[in-house]
Amino acid sequence: MKLVLIDLDNTLIDFNYRLTVPKEIFCEEVRELSNQDVCLGLCSDSAVITLRYWADYLAIKGPIVAERGAVIWTLPQGEKIMNPGETNWLREFRDYFVTAVTRNFPDSTVMIGDATRIVKEGCIGAPFMQKIFVINSFRVASFSFFACKFRSVLEPDPELLKQASTVVSKTLAKYGKNKKGLFWDENPLSGVLIVHVSTTGKGMGVSELVNQLKPEQTVMIGDSMSDFLDLPYVTQYAVGNASLDYKSRASFVASRPLTEGVIECLQNVCKGG
Repeated sequence: MKLVLIDLDNTLIDFNYRLTVPKEIFCEEVRELSNQDVCLGLCSDSAVITLRYWADYLAIKGPIVAERGAVIWTLPQGEKIMNPGETNWLREFRDYFVTAVTRNFPDSTVMIGDATRIVKEGCIGAPFMQKIFVINSFRVASFSFFACKFRSVLEPDPELLKQASTVVSKTLAKYGKNKKGLFWDENPLSGVLIVHVSTTGKGMGVSELVNQLKPEQTVMIGDSMSDFLDLPYVTQYAVGNASLDYKSRASFVASRPLTEGVIECLQNVCKGG
């Protein structure tokens, strides 16, 4: 059995959270892989619930590595947090952050739920305020929120993100933490801040899956160095839009970007690549 894991953002889907080919074309490739003893799964920084949504949508039935390797999900075992002793404080921190936002930004609306879908799919009615914080309540081993402004739709608000990130930095002191000791992913373009403990990494979750499933080959398809697992038993594949650093470390580089590139990678796996 071959295990093939696909990164989500900027690999399988684009910035607007969409496939770049019709769903049916990708699902046909998934069906072909299932006939060739290939176990297809997802490996991303997103929460399990987001990845399960995409897995169900695309008929991907294999395991999931979520939250930058801090969580894995398999059938029938379900969800497993890899290092709960190091990450449990982040769930309490999320609740404390809600209080801090309410206090520091009284002219804002705070939404809590599946933040990625709320923001990317516009799952929102008319808010009470123009400043919007959307906090992801489904992360179990990391913390994230979007800082947005509301006009006719939700839009990233880089200045609001900067202000709120400062609040996060100050609030961390309550837990004996600081920004330098964490994996801090602040993206003004998307208006999102994601915080992980520094010891997490996709390789940790993938190693656990390999120990469980014992595949004859493991392939990781990605677009950036966060997808480079640096594991001797993992073959790295790159989509066409991947960074130059990641492409230089990949055994196979697709000529096409995003979903088309993923399909190209999967076809190479089928050929025995």
